[in-house]
Amino acid sequence: MIRRVLGTLALVLGSLLVALLVFEVGYRLAHVHVGTVQINRATVRKIANPRLRFELRPGGVARSEVEYRINADGRRGPEVAVEKPEGVRRVAVLGDSITFGYWVAEEDAFPRQLEAMLNEVRGEGPRVEVLNFGVPGYNLDQEIEALRSKALAFAPDVVVVAFCLNDLEGIFSYELGLVQDRATRERTLFGRLREGLLSRSIFFAWLEYRLAEADARRRFAQARNPFSGPLYEQTVREQKEVFLGKFTVLQAILASHGIDGLVVVFPTFTGNWERYPHRGLHRVVMEAAAESGLMTLDLLDCYSGYFFRDVRVDVIHPNPMGHRVAAHAIRDVLCHNGVLCPGPVADEGTCRDYRKDDFPAVQGY
Repeated sequence: MIRRVLGTLALVLGSLLVALLVFEVGYRLAHVHVGTVQINRATVRKIANPRLRFELRPGGVARSEVEYRINADGRRGPEVAVEKPEGVRRVAVLGDSITFGYWVAEEDAFPRQLEAMLNEVRGEGPRVEVLNFGVPGYNLDQEIEALRSKALAFAPDVVVVAFCLNDLEGIFSYELGLVQDRATRERTLFGRLREGLLSRSIFFAWLEYRLAEADARRRFAQARNPFSGPLYEQTVREQKEVFLGKFTVLQAILASHGIDGLVVVFPTFTGNWERYPHRGLHRVVMEAAAESGLMTLDLLDCYSGYFFRDVRVDVIHPNPMGHRVAAHAIRDVLCHNGVLCPGPVADEGTCRDYRKDDFPAVQGY
């Protein structure tokens, strides 16, 4: 009887292992993607810096709809020497998952597109390097700390801050929650085994994602109301005071190093532009940045020239054409102000002149 029981148990376990193996192979052959949870697991790590809390993992690689590869410096993009070569001009771009380039290939994210457009305008002039310091989940406070602790070492001539309206949510972003959850699990043997399995198995990562999908959509995407934090309910005057304090700190750092600064406000892609609900928030961000001595750019005007679904992946993130629109507008502002360009760009069209058929279609979270 014992042998029969053991034999039956072995048969069940063997069948289960074969089934799991078939699922794993099938999911890999079908190129099943599991979104932000696995991207975060492979590319983000917790750190001791209390102002940053987490950062991109040097050498990390995640493969989802596109490949996310983090270089040895802890950035998405080509590696460059920390010391700036003679004659080279540098732009450091600070931001969150928009700057990082969720759902788009590295070359389609607006920092790389901006680099190509600036070098095209400059022709035979000194080369421009645009360095992407975007980290999914960062807010303005973390971006200022990233400037202090990371970007300044690369001697940028210009700093571009890509401001997303969900920066008001504060330090406790969805990405930070994922990092903290992993750190807690890794304190136990079972937790480490679970993390090892989830980091290697597409099927189990997909299963984890599906089980947590409802909560993830509520906390991260929040497609119906992505901006529900307390600051969104404050008066315009209170919001402006918050922004003015942060931008004043940012400008003080930049001015002490002789660096030009540009704040770029990204809208949400939630629906018809005529009914866009956050115009007042855009206005106070722009006013606070300008009063702090920073250059400003509101991308709402550029994006409103398109049907909102044609420039987005989801309510927060632009698609490749949306990134091109942003790069075009940023280049024009820099050139108009005589930064990195001798003057305004002539006969290059506008940020509202692109066609969606000229760009790859992508699917996100």
